[in-house]
Amino acid sequence: MKQLYVLVLTLFLSFQLWGQESVVLDRITLNTGEIYIGEIVVKTADIVMIKSLNGTRYQFQLVEVKKIDKTNTSGLAKNQTANRMVDAQIDGNFSGQLEITGGISSAKFAFTTSPNAQVSLTFGNKKVFGKDLFLGIGAGYNNTFIESSATSLALIPVFVRLQSTLTKGRTAPFVGVDAGYAFSLNPNFGGGSLIKVSIGIVSRLNYKTALIIGVYAGLNSISGNLTETNDLGTFTYYNSTMMQNVGVKLGLQF
Repeated sequence: MKQLYVLVLTLFLSFQLWGQESVVLDRITLNTGEIYIGEIVVKTADIVMIKSLNGTRYQFQLVEVKKIDKTNTSGLAKNQTANRMVDAQIDGNFSGQLEITGGISSAKFAFTTSPNAQVSLTFGNKKVFGKDLFLGIGAGYNNTFIESSATSLALIPVFVRLQSTLTKGRTAPFVGVDAGYAFSLNPNFGGGSLIKVSIGIVSRLNYKTALIIGVYAGLNSISGNLTETNDLGTFTYYNSTMMQNVGVKLGLQF
């Protein structure tokens, strides 16, 4: 009888251990501190490519890589491990951008060159398609002080931002586009669609934060009382016009 108890206990423990699956995965640690876990599918003298458990592929230059090793995930089913890794990647790629801009604006038949400033906050994914491509949604406060009439044109821009970092270095060039709509807070003007293009450099402070410096140029449709002077005289009428904006931007990605 005692031997039967021992046999039953041994079988029970064997089934318990058999039910715990050990998953060994490749792990790439970048110089910035970012970690990618999955299966290495390509490795050459120059590059390495890893496929995450959700199927996304990431490619890096070996000069960007600090360490390549294995990680052992025991005691979890493979699908549970995959879900945890995917969640970790999503959390790690979620990012925000705080931005301040300053420059000049003008609108034909509405006002001449006037100072303009904006502050905005954008949230999104900084690794779209596994690349250094930020895609997010933002909103801000934009104000133009119209010197000729001593009034302000205040706008609330809501936009989609697409920003691509062009190289893999710690300091790298970028190009970005904002597109959306600006709501007017001034009863004398109406808002309209907007688009802004910016270029500059991104300097990584650590694996989470980066400093963004650049220049921008944009167009913003507005409506209001316009004043036009021609050979027949001066006329005032209500219509739409395009506000042009140029300036510099300073941002922090976190």
